[in-house]
Amino acid sequence: MRFTRDLSKLSIIGLVVLAVLAVVLSAAALLSTRTVPAEPAPTRAPVAPDSSPETPSAEPTPAPTPEPSSEPTSAAPNEEPTSDAPSLEPTESESAATSGNTVVVIGDSFSLGEEAWVSTAAEELGWGDVVNLASPGRGYLSAPRSCDFEPCSRFGGSVDLIAQAQPELVVTFGGTADGDYALDDAPSDYFAALREALPDAELVAINPVTGDSPAPYWLTLHAKNIRAAVEAVDGTFINVGQPGAGDGDTLTAETQDEIARAVVEALS
Repeated sequence: MRFTRDLSKLSIIGLVVLAVLAVVLSAAALLSTRTVPAEPAPTRAPVAPDSSPETPSAEPTPAPTPEPSSEPTSAAPNEEPTSDAPSLEPTESESAATSGNTVVVIGDSFSLGEEAWVSTAAEELGWGDVVNLASPGRGYLSAPRSCDFEPCSRFGGSVDLIAQAQPELVVTFGGTADGDYALDDAPSDYFAALREALPDAELVAINPVTGDSPAPYWLTLHAKNIRAAVEAVDGTFINVGQPGAGDGDTLTAETQDEIARAVVEALS
């Protein structure tokens, strides 16, 4: 009886073992038949060879530096070209009184001689060709006592002679030889004719001077008449005063220098 019970237990145990074994075998069979999907192989972009001419470079290619041109470059339309060279255009036209052109001086004996004011003024003002038509005793009314040229006449009768030199500047210095006689229209007629003959010339008149002391009053009247006449034709009047009062018949070198300084100062 006991043996029969033991055999029954063994049978049950065997059945349990077989059942467990069957479960294990079934699970193993399921695992062996399961399909595992293959992992995709990593893709890799093809690398273009470095030597391929069709592959653009990643680095920017610098533009070629142009070589300096040997041709001159013209300035822009709105820009003025600059230059260190001095301009050849004159900045200001020179006055005929200091231009180095032809100058005519007409007067009496006070404008003659090496020490006369003419030489000093010509040097200081840079006069070029100086034509001196001064003669002893020449005036607005009086004819000269002697002349080195023709016509030997007073100022009004010498206009053609002055014009022949084609001067740019005419300086008239006289009136003392006319004495105490009213000049009337003689100065105005003379300067009007001179302006007509030389429309572009610079006309200058100097007041009459004397070596007498005191200077007579009629010289003042002469000076007023002469000034009005020359200024009426756009000329210049120079009043040098009476620096030679007391010199006598001939003006000293010092007086001539004073006259020259006054002329230079007025025409500079």
